Amino acid sequence: MNTEERAHQTAVNWIEGEIDNMIRDLGKPNASSAATSAITLAFLLHAINEDEHRHYRARIDQIYATYNASLKQGVAA
Repeated sequence: MNTEERAHQTAVNWIEGEIDNMIRDLGKPNASSAATSAITLAFLLHAINEDEHRHYRARIDQIYATYNASLKQGVAA
């Protein structure tokens, strides 16, 4: 594995870990801040490409959409 591949794998592992932490902290203030920062920094350092950047940002949006929908269902029940 060359340096670029290693940097990419490190960035992906870091992002995945921060998304896992975010999921655990959903409902708390700024739960997504570390994951969002990791994604942005990895993109700015060219460790992930634009498509991956969009993918991870969309993933965070989807996690929040699912979370918010579950809260609404809980209130309606």
